[in-house]
Parts: sequence; structure tokens; C-alpha cells
Amino acid sequence: MRSDLRVTDLLARAGVFAGAPPASVDRAPGVEPVETASALWPAGPGFPAPVTVPSLHGAGPPARQIDETTCGAAVLAMLALAGDPDLARRVAADPGPRFAVLQRRLHRECAREGWWPRRLGTAPWAAARVARCGPVRYTHRVVGSGAEGEAVLHAAVAAASSGVPVPLFTGGDLARGWQTAVPRHVVLLVDAAPGPDGVARVYEPSSAALHAVPVQTLLQGAPERDLMPALGWWPHVVWAVLPRTPSGR
Repeated sequence: MRSDLRVTDLLARAGVFAGAPPASVDRAPGVEPVETASALWPAGPGFPAPVTVPSLHGAGPPARQIDETTCGAAVLAMLALAGDPDLARRVAADPGPRFAVLQRRLHRECAREGWWPRRLGTAPWAAARVARCGPVRYTHRVVGSGAEGEAVLHAAVAAASSGVPVPLFTGGDLARGWQTAVPRHVVLLVDAAPGPDGVARVYEPSSAALHAVPVQTLLQGAPERDLMPALGWWPHVVWAVLPRTPSGR
């Protein structure tokens, strides 16, 4: 058996959690991207004043996951803050404790999928069920090797480039052991600039950092050492939680 094989490759080949990505979703009113310096949502329609949420660059409490199982909850929290200015303002009033409370609430909601091992954190389908960014709802697709996996990654980048952030699950392969060949971590594709020289920004919750990575490197889907810090030190994107149209799946 190939050492670079992932469980998600097998699922994709079997057509489980696979298929064409949903139709693209335009940026919804009130959904604002994370800003580069300190996670600011700028003034604009529905935003009477700039809103500071937990910092990504050292000024104030970090936007960090609270334990080893809450990477998904931290990502879902940042996603919710991007789409809900009232929630962002409430968290901004006491960002450290309130960001932790928000993580715990979202983690409990995701944990209703009781058969998924708790030590692995959030299940992709649970994240898709709970994920909200303003009026935007989400579905999920496995990212296997080959053309279908590339299509899912392209859909994720397209959504992020239109202003709709996308949670991405990352993991390893059989080279590290079977237990690493499943989804192990969650990051947030915040935004992306399309084109051959485009750059994407990825929020990584264990380090509370915002990483800039080449879009083409992300789309290639192969292990890249320079990409791994943005993926929580895992080599592959293995699942994507994609925005869907109101009638889409």
C-alpha cells in the first residue's frame, strides 16, 4: 500500500462525501474578511465602528484554540465573528474569556455527532452543520487525490476570493501511521487573491497566526514544507467545509 495514501483518498474513490462542489456563493451583506494586522472588521454597512476581535498578532488576547480538541471550534468561532458584527462587538468587549466561551459552545454543538472520536476534535460533517457566516450556510466535500480533489480546492479558493471564508481540515498519510491519515486539524481559509501570483491567508488556531501562502501551492494539494505551518504542521488539506447556495447541498 502506498505510504502517501490518505483515508480521504479511499473515501473519494468510493464516492463517499465526494462529488462536485456546490455552486459558488457570492459574498453576503455584512460578511467581512479578517484583516491582516489584528483581526479587524472595518466600518461599513452594518458596522458602525471598527470591531476588534481576539488578536492574531500579539496585541491583546490571542485567538488561540483553548485545548487540543478545539481547533475546529476556534475556526468556527472566527467564522461566526466574521459574519455577525453584534457578536464580534460582544466578544471584543472582553475578548479572551468570551472567545473561549464561544469556542466551548460551538464545540458542544459539534460534539452531538457522538460516534466521532472526541480525541480527534470536530468531525467535518458536524463542522458543516454548525458553520455560519452571517446568512451563509455550509456543506462539506472530501479532498482526495486527482481531479475531484482539485475541484474542491478550487471551489474553496473561489469562495474565499469572493469574501466567504472556508474551514479546511488537514491531516497526514500512512507514512506517519494510520492514525494520522484521517482529518486531524482545522484551519480557516480567510481570503485569497486569484491569479498565478495570488496569495491566500490562512488562520491557524493552535498558533493564533495568520499565514500568507501562495494560492498555487495550496491548489496543488501536494505536501509542501512552506505550506505546513499554515496547516498546523500537517501536510495535506483533506476536507473542505464549503459555502452553499440556500437550495444547495
